Amino acid sequence: MATRPLIDLHRHLEGSIRLSTFLDVARRDGHPLAAHPRPRDLLVADGPLGGLLPYLAKVDDQIGVFRTLDDWRRAGREAVEDAFNDGLDYVELRFSPYFIQQQTGLAPAAVIDAVADGVAAAGRGTGLPVGLIATILRDLGPERALEQLSTFLTRRDVWCGVDLAGNEAGYAAALFAPAFARVRDAGLPVTVHAGEAAGPESVRAAVEDLGAERIGHGVRAAEDPRLLEDLARAGVTLEVALTSNTQTGAAPGYRDHQIHTLLAAGVGVTLNTDNPRVSDVTLSQEHALARYATGLTDEQLSLVARQSATAAFADLSFPGP
Repeated sequence: MATRPLIDLHRHLEGSIRLSTFLDVARRDGHPLAAHPRPRDLLVADGPLGGLLPYLAKVDDQIGVFRTLDDWRRAGREAVEDAFNDGLDYVELRFSPYFIQQQTGLAPAAVIDAVADGVAAAGRGTGLPVGLIATILRDLGPERALEQLSTFLTRRDVWCGVDLAGNEAGYAAALFAPAFARVRDAGLPVTVHAGEAAGPESVRAAVEDLGAERIGHGVRAAEDPRLLEDLARAGVTLEVALTSNTQTGAAPGYRDHQIHTLLAAGVGVTLNTDNPRVSDVTLSQEHALARYATGLTDEQLSLVARQSATAAFADLSFPGP
């Protein structure tokens, strides 16, 4: 059997920063994190957390440690190096410059440049192809979505796509239709977080109101058979993360994960890490869990690998598994 390509299409930079790097920067600057008796507890999820918000806290609460552009340049570089060291063939990293601004005060455009510099340097050093996805922060509201997008488009060539993330249940997708009309006018593909903290109606809205080609997570689409038919017919791909979904409660567990229902309905599915540091998982481990904990067959894993290459926001060509 040919080697399957190892591709991660849903990986947040903010949740990929090494624990050792957090501690290094915290010690350098005298940040309280450095003195915490168990800093890992603040930054890593060990098992189910009972909801999405406790999980996101492990992504969000310590980002303010990274207060310089060089810190973000380093974060970008190390994220690519870690993907390379795990044997990935391609990775798409997404991040929100405006969320980083909220936590650090750094100018969003400068953050974009710093991360892109770090990613490019690591790409040259490793040869790993990388795509960057700009994340619009839902929580800032629809008016500021246009502001965020305007900043992103000043660096149009940096991005391979645009994402919408944040409070899925609190801000209806339709509110962001003007921003995502501009995204599509700019020729950028769309992925939207949906069907994780809200139900199948959130997934449908992401596709119908925002033109999403991919859905971040989307596992609760399994609750609506008609939606599954529509997703399969439209060729929409779901970016599934088995470990993250289990930790947030979006899925009941590995063995009973909704991926079985999604695949049976013919919906395009990919496997991803979401936040590798927070979930304490690599993509190669996620694929092993899919086989041995979730129970996917070799044929299903080959299908997932092919779908990952097909759904990437870059032109990829790999030998068929």
